[in-house]
Amino acid sequence: MATQQRIEIAGTDLVFRAVPFNDNMPSGAQLAHAAGFAPDDFVYVLHLRDDGQVEDVRSVESVSLDEGRRFVVAESDGSRRLAMNGQAIDWPSRFITAATLRKVTNVAAGKVIYLELKDEPDRLLAEDDIVDLDEPGIEKFREGKDDRPKEQNVQVKHLGELETAVFRTPETATLQQVWDRAYVELDVSRDERDIFQAEVRGQPVSLMDHLGLTLVEAQDRDLCRKKFEIAARTGGA
Repeated sequence: MATQQRIEIAGTDLVFRAVPFNDNMPSGAQLAHAAGFAPDDFVYVLHLRDDGQVEDVRSVESVSLDEGRRFVVAESDGSRRLAMNGQAIDWPSRFITAATLRKVTNVAAGKVIYLELKDEPDRLLAEDDIVDLDEPGIEKFREGKDDRPKEQNVQVKHLGELETAVFRTPETATLQQVWDRAYVELDVSRDERDIFQAEVRGQPVSLMDHLGLTLVEAQDRDLCRKKFEIAARTGGA
């Protein structure tokens, strides 16, 4: 008597459901049947192996559940070929998102996905970016290091207008850039008497001699944290 097995099956949405199974070496036809398709349905079966490889499973071809128990099974009038890190994959849908590609090919959470382009820099994809695989040629993707500058939430208070803005800015932005951006976020006009300062431990610290420093450099020197102020210059004309 065959040992009871369990496999996981999903469509192109990658919402997996557990399905009981009695064969450790199922064929593509058996997997399609387990997913609820009829023999005359045109179905693509993809095996998401534990080693990160993705393999197309033909109806008469058998695969070992020891190599992975997850399968994508979807009805389609044709597959679209793409490549991820040089590995060819036949995907049974016209569209694919970066998030789906990440799950299918086991891209680590700390990595980002690029769409490779010929005559321009590779395009960094957001997780919900949709790529049309019907475009001419084979869409090629690669994983890479996320080298985008980290961002911080900063707060800038205009002491004259009593207005406060909170916005995200790259850590690599200079203090001058943070100051300039603050006027846009506050919707306040710059006055030639304005000075830029930080609130550190409840005390104002002038940043006027340090505007060329990046945010993170200024923080490392303990010149600021994440709270800033725009104040009017006092003293002589």
